Parts: sequence; structure tokens; C-alpha cells
Amino acid sequence: MSDKPSVLFVCVHNAGRSQMAAGFLTYLSGGKVEVRSAGSLPGDQVNPSAVAVMAEVGIDISGQTPKVLTTDALQASDVVITMGCGDACPIFPGKRYLDWDLEDPAGQGVEAVRPIRDEIKARVQALLAELLPGESLATAAKHQPPPATPRRRVMSAAEDVREIVRRRYAEATTRSAAGDREQARAVESSCCGAAQVTTTDEQDRAVETSCCGSAQVTTTDDQGRVVFGAELYGPDAAEGAPDAALAASLGCGVPTAVADLHPGEVVLDLGSGAGADVLISARRVAPGGRAIGLDMTVEMLELARLNAAEAGVDNVEFLQGYLEDIPLPDDSVDVVISNCVLNLAADKNVVLAEAARVLRPGGRLAFSDVIADEDMDETTKADMAAWTGCIAGALTHAEFTAALTRAGFTDIEIRPTHRVHTHAQAAIVRASH
Repeated sequence: MSDKPSVLFVCVHNAGRSQMAAGFLTYLSGGKVEVRSAGSLPGDQVNPSAVAVMAEVGIDISGQTPKVLTTDALQASDVVITMGCGDACPIFPGKRYLDWDLEDPAGQGVEAVRPIRDEIKARVQALLAELLPGESLATAAKHQPPPATPRRRVMSAAEDVREIVRRRYAEATTRSAAGDREQARAVESSCCGAAQVTTTDEQDRAVETSCCGSAQVTTTDDQGRVVFGAELYGPDAAEGAPDAALAASLGCGVPTAVADLHPGEVVLDLGSGAGADVLISARRVAPGGRAIGLDMTVEMLELARLNAAEAGVDNVEFLQGYLEDIPLPDDSVDVVISNCVLNLAADKNVVLAEAARVLRPGGRLAFSDVIADEDMDETTKADMAAWTGCIAGALTHAEFTAALTRAGFTDIEIRPTHRVHTHAQAAIVRASH
């Protein structure tokens, strides 16, 4: 039998609080404490927001799997710390029981989970001082997590990314609404929109430049078909959206074409922009259904509402908010769509977890997005101008699949449609919830 003190952390789903506590105690004790965690009703996966905030302090819990609480685990532990498992936690004589009253991080974004993480860390450090008196301070100091350096998170902070993206899209929308189409196109995130600025190279050959830098981008495929922006919407695909909404499209695909929408369904469009996909969706889910657009840019929302009024559509709603904190209740929508927007989010795990949260059981996801090549260079990844052009923030096929799986999606399909950049291509992304 081990001489180490042993601790069992228990919460309902073993997906957030207990996993973070176990991660901290394992790390800070330097292996001098035997650590377990379990749940009275374990979930399918560890909360992506918990994974993200722990990664910020250098602790990786992404490989953990929620486990069911067993009597064996209880009997083998000296200290049992509960976090809301209620009557499901049996009492064994001789065990020390503690109850930590902590907010449940389930369904919450990174910003809300960080304070929970910090409170757990403080409680774990106090516990460690009791379990290993005389050496815990030295151990804790030695094992303090290093500053986090996430591999793909090259920007300074999620808020900085949001603000830079918001400013660029606000400027593009303002110009577009004023009728200055050519100037708007020069400002728009042209790697995923219709805004391509044609120039020539030394041999006087037409090439494409954009906010993504000098990397060549083609506007047509081998058959001469246009592959960017409003031109992607044929007459049937665009039915329900006025010309103004389509003209302001920054998309790299047509998610409504693969969403398989039906009357009576509720559709949520993440990063709805000028509202084209919302208005198209509204027509397809009528009668009885409705379409909701979510965008963080006030100028975009104003333009979208004007477009809805012009189209005479009344089963639509446009909300201001962030993809990482969707202002809708759990299990409230049937379909989540998005057009070249996820790549703009700094924390894609949280966005996908939020999409899963608001989807009803059996719901589905249909995105058009940019998929990065495996060999995308670090300079492109780090370029903020490229981020707002959909390239630097793009995930690879494998990363996108893993992120969807972590969020609880199944039946994942990622089908490339056309190349949009030297290092990236557009794709249709579908999954079930």
C-alpha cells in the first residue's frame, strides 16, 4: 500500500471542477500525492473551457476522461473532496470529507471559468500545505506552472483578436453601406470574402493580393467558376436575401446549401454579418421556424436589420454577442451554421463547446470555413492582418476534427471545396450533436 497521502476529487460530471483540482494537485505536489477524480454522473468529455484555462497556466488535462465514482476509489482515498455530487457520495468511516462550494463551469466560456480555476488553485495549495507539512511550500514553488505558450495561439489575447477583427469588419461595413464598394472590398477580409484586389506580377500576369499578404489567391477554379463571396450564391441558393445582403457577404462558401433546413426549425448563424445566410435560412424554415443571427459588430447588425426589413422577413432575430458566449439557453436551436467565421475566433474550443451547448440533442452543425494546410508557415500564422482575413486563425483538417470531437460532435465531415490561399482552402464542415 502506498505511503503517499491520497485524495479523491468528486463532482457530478467529472468534467470541470474535479478535473481542474486533480490537475493542480498532481502538478503542484510533484507526484508526492496520489490523486484521483470521479463523477457521480460522468460526462462524455472534459469541459473544453476547463482544458483551455488550465492550458493557460501550463497544465494539460486534455487527455483526461471523465470516470464514474466507485466504492473502490472512495475506499482507497484518505481525503474525499466533493464539489456538488450530493447524495451520490457514500460515506465510509475513517475518511476525511471536505466539501468545496465552487461554481459549476458547465456551459461557461473561458472568461467565466478562469476565476473558478484560480479559486481551485488556492484551495489545492492550502490542502497541499496540510498534506505535506514542512515541504509543501518548496514543492509548490518548484512546480509552479510556467507561463503558457499555446502552439497556435500567437496573438496576445482573445480580446485583442476580437477587437482587431471587429474594427476591420466595422470599417468594411461602413464603406459598404455608404456605397463605396471598391474601397470596402479593399478593406474586407478578402481571403474569405469577395474582396480580391487584382494586380500584375513582373510578367504582367494577373495575380491576387489581399489583407493576407502577397500570397496568391485564385478567384476561379479549373472550370472558371468564381470561388469567393457573393458570386458563390446562385439564384436558387440566394433566394430570400436581398442584393445588399449578398453584396456585403464575406463568406467562403454557402452553408445554407448543405444545412438541410426544414420548416419549423430554429437556425443560429454564428458571425451573421449583413444577414444573407440568416435571411436565406428564414425562408427555408418557414412556416413555424425562425433564424437567429449573432454578431459582435454593431455596424453589421444595423446593416442586417435593414436588409431584413427590405426583404420583408419577420421570422428573424439579430443578437449582439460573442461566439464564445452565445446569449441563448441550452438546447434551444436545431441547426448552427457559420460562413468563414470560426477561423476568426481566438478560442475555437470554446466556440464549438458553445455551439454544442445551444444545440438540441440530434441537432447539427453546418459550416463553411477555411482549413489550413499542414505546412502553413509560422509567419502567416502570426500575421494579424491575415487573421482578420481568415488564414492565420484557420485550423488544419486534423485540428478541426479533434476540436469538434472534444466538443461532443459526431458524424464529422470536412470536405474541401476550393483553394483560397497558398496555404489554405475552403471547406464544408458538417457534424451531428
